[in-house]
Amino acid sequence: MKKLIYHFAKLFAPKKSIVTSDDPAPNTNPKKEIWKFILQTAISILTAILTALGASSCVHHLM
Repeated sequence: MKKLIYHFAKLFAPKKSIVTSDDPAPNTNPKKEIWKFILQTAISILTAILTALGASSCVHHLM
């Protein structure tokens, strides 16, 4: 059991990264990050809307 807990702890432990204060983050492109954020937000909103519509249609059949 201890081995299992050790392996899970090792698997889910936060990764340590060494970043100096004068080095910018590697591969950072502001335009790419903005479009990534916009796309993720749009997908989240559409998923929420479709989930609400699906749940309401299921509730309608139960009544």
